[in-house]
Amino acid sequence: MIKLVNEVAAIADKRDGQAVYNILEGVYKRLKSVSLSDAGLVIKAGGSAVVKTGAAAWYGLVNGKLVTKAAATDMAALSGTVVNATFNVFVFTVNSAGTLVTTMGTAGASLATVKFPKIDDSHCVIGFVIINPTGTGNFVGGTTALDDATVVPNAVYIDDTGAVAYNAEI
Repeated sequence: MIKLVNEVAAIADKRDGQAVYNILEGVYKRLKSVSLSDAGLVIKAGGSAVVKTGAAAWYGLVNGKLVTKAAATDMAALSGTVVNATFNVFVFTVNSAGTLVTTMGTAGASLATVKFPKIDDSHCVIGFVIINPTGTGNFVGGTTALDDATVVPNAVYIDDTGAVAYNAEI
């Protein structure tokens, strides 16, 4: 494996080397934690508030280590409320020990204004679910069913594959 620090050390001007390192460090970290296959995220069962992996095992690199999750593995519980007529995301990640984590983003009035949560560089994103309640109430993570006919969460399941920097800004 090519180490960034070794490559940058070859740059004669140390200030330029530090600038290149600062630019590339985040890219290198993100490339060490990537999803290698689709998780096939779906609702666990009708009337459920839980998201699970689909019919096939999921594979990813997590901080440079190969990790897998079996088919039909429950994601960590959703926690937090998405107010009616807003959009938000719940992001599913895993660390190198195989521990699953779910983190809620910051809601927006439109899909384009949703802000993803900060993703730990040592975690791999498996995917996320978009929630946009348009029924008669708020979506309460861990309580409201993902197919609730009253709240109408409009859950959309997105599988992550590859290196995505969810919080990158220019």
